[in-house]
Amino acid sequence: MKLILALVLFTLISPSEIVPNMMKSIYVPENNIVISGVDESGNAVSLEFDKSKKVLKKTEKGEVKELGFAEIPLFLRLFFFDGKKNSPEAMTASAKSLSEALKNAGINTEVSAESVSDFDGNATVALGKAKRFSEDSALELAKNSMRPAVLKISDEIYVFSDYHKSSIPLVFPGRIKFYKDGMLVGEWTFLRNEYRKK
Repeated sequence: MKLILALVLFTLISPSEIVPNMMKSIYVPENNIVISGVDESGNAVSLEFDKSKKVLKKTEKGEVKELGFAEIPLFLRLFFFDGKKNSPEAMTASAKSLSEALKNAGINTEVSAESVSDFDGNATVALGKAKRFSEDSALELAKNSMRPAVLKISDEIYVFSDYHKSSIPLVFPGRIKFYKDGMLVGEWTFLRNEYRKK
């Protein structure tokens, strides 16, 4: 009975609840979040987010950039936000800020639909789609975990996977694939040692 009730309630999730639920599912309590991995050529990729300063230090191909909060690319803003879980006001403000960023990127945050990922066939909830087969820009979240699965903005697509193999288990993707005009143009991997190729 509880399972049936949970499924019914999940089906009724409103678009306004999607971003806050996603944030809860990927929340990291530490003030500093550090992720290290490599790109498709084996170059080091490092992401270091300081919640208190709202600054992301990104190292890619040996180049270090410090990005203020407004400069953080949207696909990373999904994972790096400054809300504190024990402060509902801060989490609400962060969710509002992220929803606004999604809206500014062309995602209609007023609509959502149950969908299926084109990349792995898993069930998703798609913020920005009014119908499952819509080609609109959208943020797709895995239905079972509410973690980002796909971010589609116009002709750019970011695919997030392998959370269970990530260097921060379960809350950050082990892989991020970058597509442009349907073509794979890059990949970052953040896998724990036991999942890396020898």
